Amino acid sequence: MFYGISIYQTDEYKTEGNIEYIKKAGEIGYNLLFTSLHLPEQSVDFGVIKEFINVFKIAKAYKMAVIADISPSILNIFTDLKEFQDIGINILRIDYGFSADKIAKMTLNKYGINICINASTVTRILLEELKKLGADFKRIYASHNFYPRPETGLSYRFLLEKSYLCKEYDLPVIAFIPSQKGKRGPLYEGLPTLEIHRQLKAELAAKHLLYAGVIDGVVFGDAYASQEELLKVRAIDPGVIELNIELYPQISDEEKKIVFLPSHTSRLDSPEYIIRSEESRGYARIGVNIKPGHNIERKAYSVTIDNEMYKRYSGELQIVLKDFPEDERVNVVGRIPDEEYILVNQIKPGKKFRFTEGRRK
Repeated sequence: MFYGISIYQTDEYKTEGNIEYIKKAGEIGYNLLFTSLHLPEQSVDFGVIKEFINVFKIAKAYKMAVIADISPSILNIFTDLKEFQDIGINILRIDYGFSADKIAKMTLNKYGINICINASTVTRILLEELKKLGADFKRIYASHNFYPRPETGLSYRFLLEKSYLCKEYDLPVIAFIPSQKGKRGPLYEGLPTLEIHRQLKAELAAKHLLYAGVIDGVVFGDAYASQEELLKVRAIDPGVIELNIELYPQISDEEKKIVFLPSHTSRLDSPEYIIRSEESRGYARIGVNIKPGHNIERKAYSVTIDNEMYKRYSGELQIVLKDFPEDERVNVVGRIPDEEYILVNQIKPGKKFRFTEGRRK
């Protein structure tokens, strides 16, 4: 799994600041460094390359792989892939201007340089052509774009479509998240892959991508993300969907124990509009009686626990995905915050999830 940051070598982002940022992220456990060698506002010459070398040395000290976005014009400066290896680049991200034949040949280089294609524009035609040309698919990655201009980011559905295509060919897929604390110019409006992430907290954007099951890494497109953002994103466990819950004050201690079990598993036979916890009823059977209480209307994204009036179902925790009427047999113990609905919708049958306590109602 990749957790990454981005740096840019421009008038706004000096070498000293980039090195400090890499150290901060490296100490937390980030393992991927992204940069671009063809920003419109950046003129790449040998002086800039020298600065990149100094920065990449620090990244290597923290065991970060370095991925660099390049255009065909960069090859006027770097005439051989070995020169990319020499300055510390591990992965070249290529986009427009590279033919399938050129890409295939690049994957066969003898210098250990991997090639990253654009996951946002990839087609089956390209992938099949690469296969016919003998490309080494073990050396190919796929990275989505980031989108500086508001309203131009991808939809979640489109991201899934392209990512599933890449996974058919066993390609690792990377996507970008924005920082809300350190936005990159010239627009300063975030650098997300998905448009719905533009104003979203970094950890929520990252969770939304990683919980999808087809993204193998998230990278802050913006620089510089804050220490808090870096910590929260790096702490994400892609295997368990973590949700905040706003508890109602009427919740009992026994109900809290059920809510905060180490993890819940969505039953394989959960219905369309209810997520049923596999573990919760088993806990309640230990001898705990769940008394009736707070039997209000079950609004969508409410968390409920069946009480003793529901007989053998007593103790079952559910998340409801649509409005249901009140039921004296069902206690409403909390709700999921609005901004996290997108995470609830990723809890598919068999998926694990857990709760952390948000603010109280």
